[in-house]
Amino acid sequence: MAWGTEGKTADATTSFLQSIFENVTDAIFIIDHKGYVSGANPAASKMTGWSLEELTGKVHFCEICRGMATCTAEATCVDCFGKQLNLPAFEMKIRTKDGREYPVVASSTRLGDREGNALIVILRDMSEQQRMERERFQRMMTNYVIQAQEEERKRVSRDLHDGVGQALYSILVGLKVVNQLDLAEPVKEHLLEVQLATARALEEVRNMAVELRPAALDDLGLVPAIRSYVKRYEQTFGINTRLSVVGPRRRYASSVETALYRICQEAMTNAAKYADADRIDIRLEDTGDRIELEVADDGCGFDPNEIRVQGTGLGLYGMRERAHLLGGSLQIRSAPGEGTAIHVVIPLTEEGEPLHVDPGSYRG
Repeated sequence: MAWGTEGKTADATTSFLQSIFENVTDAIFIIDHKGYVSGANPAASKMTGWSLEELTGKVHFCEICRGMATCTAEATCVDCFGKQLNLPAFEMKIRTKDGREYPVVASSTRLGDREGNALIVILRDMSEQQRMERERFQRMMTNYVIQAQEEERKRVSRDLHDGVGQALYSILVGLKVVNQLDLAEPVKEHLLEVQLATARALEEVRNMAVELRPAALDDLGLVPAIRSYVKRYEQTFGINTRLSVVGPRRRYASSVETALYRICQEAMTNAAKYADADRIDIRLEDTGDRIELEVADDGCGFDPNEIRVQGTGLGLYGMRERAHLLGGSLQIRSAPGEGTAIHVVIPLTEEGEPLHVDPGSYRG
């Protein structure tokens, strides 16, 4: 290779490395033997808030570094990485020009005497990663709460139906038998009152069991469970409710059926409590690759940005989380005087399983 060609190759390599230095998203600091910043890339300026002119030769790196994170301390200057030849990966905290502190992932290496014993420090912002980790943890905890809630509802519902319900039924049968005996009229009247009270108690226990976890949801599926709930809802609140089902009738994963049933139940309950609605329209559509649920009322409506004022913030949050845990979405359309519509979409596989599921998603 001719000398001229070697020179051009060296220039191209230098230009390429300079381009990397200037455009890489990680912050790169060059620290001299006294600890001052002797060079930095634009990412370093963006991360710290100091301009390159302010950093170079004027800022001691200890003004930026708040210490390494160790297994015993969140930030410490003991065994500073600057004392070592190289440290491939560690966590530390930095402070910006305006005084903010946040964690970063760092690596360092010392170039040696020929380069003035300079220390190269590379930093990567961890704040976004930690935010995502916090959201993942929050979603995982929400999932655990939903799982525990559904399991407890199922257990209590079963105990009410098989335990208390059966006991009350046996008492009711016994009272009917005793009331057939030749008893004094006042005694018969009293027994009849006790019989009626027991019948009312049995009906209340059955209603509680269904509200907690309807057997139809596990035995027959989503549509029969919603139909049954609509019937009870109309009897309880006197609100005209219409259910329309579009697409094939099939069973879905238990998690999907539970989530959609609870979302529908919560939306209808909110309409009865807060919307002053006269009519509710429920539409359930299966398009094969997704299932959609919409619950719309003709009530007073509200500003979705002010849901906490309405007292329904937690319920709407729960509905949204149930949908998101299954890889779905929930939209709220509402305005004062224009009613409210809750629209849920959950992508599905051919087998009726949720297509996208968060890790540890609840099973229903």
